[in-house]
Amino acid sequence: MKKRLIILMLILALSLYGCGKQDTAVDEVSSDAVAESDSSDIMDEQAEEQTQDDSEEVENADSDNSDQTETTDENKDTNAESAATDNETTDSETVDNEETEEQSFPEYTVTEYDESQVMYATSAVNVRKGPSTDFERVGGLAYGQEVTVTGQADTEWYEIMYGEEKAYVSNKYLQNDQPADESPAAAVDDPQTESDAQSQAQQTTPEIQPVTEVKNVAGVILVGDSRFVQMQASVDANSCTWIAESAKGYTWFEEKAIPRIDGCVGSGSKILINLGVNDTRNVQKYITLVNAKAAEWTALGATVYYASVNPVWENPYVSEELVENFNTQMLSGLSSDVHWIDSHSYLTSVGYRLVDGLHYSTETYQTLYAYFMSCM
Repeated sequence: MKKRLIILMLILALSLYGCGKQDTAVDEVSSDAVAESDSSDIMDEQAEEQTQDDSEEVENADSDNSDQTETTDENKDTNAESAATDNETTDSETVDNEETEEQSFPEYTVTEYDESQVMYATSAVNVRKGPSTDFERVGGLAYGQEVTVTGQADTEWYEIMYGEEKAYVSNKYLQNDQPADESPAAAVDDPQTESDAQSQAQQTTPEIQPVTEVKNVAGVILVGDSRFVQMQASVDANSCTWIAESAKGYTWFEEKAIPRIDGCVGSGSKILINLGVNDTRNVQKYITLVNAKAAEWTALGATVYYASVNPVWENPYVSEELVENFNTQMLSGLSSDVHWIDSHSYLTSVGYRLVDGLHYSTETYQTLYAYFMSCM
């Protein structure tokens, strides 16, 4: 009996031991499965993270490549714009340079003569490479020097043979007839003093004979600028009333000269006005004011004269073209109360000498004064 109990207890013990061992195995299997599952999940997550990281790196790489591409394109565009700007600047500078050259050396055309002509210099004068004072001086002619003229430019300058080359001389200093032996001026040596030759210019024609006798005319009122100031000193004509100041023009004439004229004008007065060389732009103002005052003075018994602005040569203030234009407008605009004296043509005909392009020699002032008196 006891043996059976012992055997039963052994069998039960063995049974219980076997169940426990099986549970443990099951637990170990389950634990291993869980571990493998967790490990797989972790690996999957790591794989996903790695995939995401790789994807981000690809995206970043693409982004970097895109940025580099855009930067490269921008650099290309910038370089292209810079090149275009450089081209435009270069083109602009080229145009400016071409314009400067054209201004320094103006274009001209020359009409060649079928047969060359012999002409003579009426004064010492410069010879230049082109037909204007814009061109370089290459030499000079002496008074009375003979030259061979081969043509004339559209600037009116003569083309001459100067040695073995062609050169140019102002048409104002060549004439067909040989001048008198006496030279009015020395040759011009300084290449910068073209006006020296011009200031010494003397032109003569037999059409008008110079006035040699000075008439004493009573009641003369002479109104002018520095030319009349110097004329007064040259002729010492104290019998005239001189109303003249240097460097004056229309404003002085209106505000200062006219009140002085009004104060001394009367029956028999002869008023001679010679203004405009300092302000040729005011020609219309001169015309209006002179016509108005001439009517008043004529009503008082006076006679009113206006003398043309006389010749100039190169100077910083006025050109001969402006002088001639002023005279033309004055002559056509003045009323019948004003007597016109064309002293410009007179001096051009009988001869004159300028000392600075604007003012005359003592002899020329004396000649001009005598002419004025003969007209009144």
